[in-house]
Amino acid sequence: MTLDQLFRVSGPVALASTLLLAACNQAPAPEATASATAAPPIKPAISFNVLMVKFVDQAADPVWTAAVEPPKTDADWETVEYHATQLAVTGTLMRVGGTGPKDMEWTNSPGWASFTDKMTDGALAAVQAAKAKDVAALQKAGDDIVLNCEGCHREFKLDLPTEGLATHLTRGIITEAPKPGRTE
Repeated sequence: MTLDQLFRVSGPVALASTLLLAACNQAPAPEATASATAAPPIKPAISFNVLMVKFVDQAADPVWTAAVEPPKTDADWETVEYHATQLAVTGTLMRVGGTGPKDMEWTNSPGWASFTDKMTDGALAAVQAAKAKDVAALQKAGDDIVLNCEGCHREFKLDLPTEGLATHLTRGIITEAPKPGRTE
């Protein structure tokens, strides 16, 4: 069956799902089973430590802060949604592996996938809470994320060294586009 035929029979969502599963090597594409070659494995680019300090910390802090000091404007809620989405993506990236000395060992440990999946699930719950502007749901998602982070660190990384990385964004980073005619 061609992709065009599959699209007409199944619809766009089913076609996209089939293609996504095929791309993830979890199910063969309708025509690709005979001649497909295996996709090369994904090569990690950075260590988990860098991912945690530069992405997870930066995304989680605003989500936790919003659970304590609820957003007041639509833009504030969108910011929480944005950071929660970043956190969800990093949960998925943590499944791939990293370049740190223990990263691949951790990735291959039985409990690792559970922690990364729970981080992703908690972050997706925060995304939905932000979309719904639901403070109670945001607080629950934040609590779930914190408990999961603490459990993961107890099992995999008892100390929290940052290897000299800055743990928070500096004031020198522009957070909005400068207004025309204004210099920063």
